[in-house]
Amino acid sequence: MNQIFECEAFEGHAFRVTWGINEGDPLGPVSQLCLGDTYMLDPAASPVSLGLDVATTLRLATFSGTTRALLVAEMRVRVLGELKFMSADGDLITALLLLAGNAHLLLPLNPMRLGMAFALIAIDPGVSDLRMAQLVTGCFATGARVTMGDGEMRPVEALDVGEMVRTRDHGPQPLRWIGRATLRAHGPFAPVTFAAGSLGNLGALTLGPLQRVFLYQRQEDRLGTRAEILVQAQYLVDDRRVLQREEGFVEYHSLVFDEHQIIYVEGIPVESMLVSRATRDRLPPALAEDLAQRFPQLNQHAHFAQDIAPEHLTPDHRASILRQKEK
Repeated sequence: MNQIFECEAFEGHAFRVTWGINEGDPLGPVSQLCLGDTYMLDPAASPVSLGLDVATTLRLATFSGTTRALLVAEMRVRVLGELKFMSADGDLITALLLLAGNAHLLLPLNPMRLGMAFALIAIDPGVSDLRMAQLVTGCFATGARVTMGDGEMRPVEALDVGEMVRTRDHGPQPLRWIGRATLRAHGPFAPVTFAAGSLGNLGALTLGPLQRVFLYQRQEDRLGTRAEILVQAQYLVDDRRVLQREEGFVEYHSLVFDEHQIIYVEGIPVESMLVSRATRDRLPPALAEDLAQRFPQLNQHAHFAQDIAPEHLTPDHRASILRQKEK
């Protein structure tokens, strides 16, 4: 069974050095990159939609939107390395440098703002594949306690399919599927740990960085347009009460219900895994195949809470959220 990872990348010519040793040059081979060079993505750049076959050798299954890159179906795609960039305001971007034929492509692993300058701060040429397992969203680290239908709190690793879990909006709901993956705690996939009480959580809580936390806003100075919002764990890191570590390995657990739910982990509301074609295709092949076979029609709608983009979450907002939850 082929596993197609759908993503968007930018052609190398659209990402150029605006200051530094390679000033004026587009993104190219790892050997030509220089730490400290500042890059900017052309504000007029359009992403190339890629479908990458990750079952065996990485190949280009589908593509659209390309302008200059000479891409051909079934073309071999190589991962040349992992790059880290930082903006002047501290936004950290991790991206993969791909080579498809003779075309260099930049695949950001988290959102990259158009027209923003990014300094190249790290180059890791040792990345040999896309590590699809690390793109799992909606995940909790071993030890996180989930509130069951009867109010009992049980470690996520002790849960079984079919058991009833308490949800915020629909009462106790049966757990339909559990995904488990042990990953290297690295880059934007390094786990985020909330100290006990930092979000009102009863114990220390470790989440995947893309895992979204549900927040109900009572104050007038709200983020977004709704009282109910979802914020990715990585955007709440303050390096004091909320930390992101990069060392060793972490075991993540993903929980799936009939519908996308808000559940309680360590006593605070967080989302379950949102299952759609896009998220399912980003699971490790074995997990994706198991989920697809068990629930071939499972295509959930996201919870009504508003997703908050990182540029809207200022340090003051972050501090306010953590202060309110500590009270």
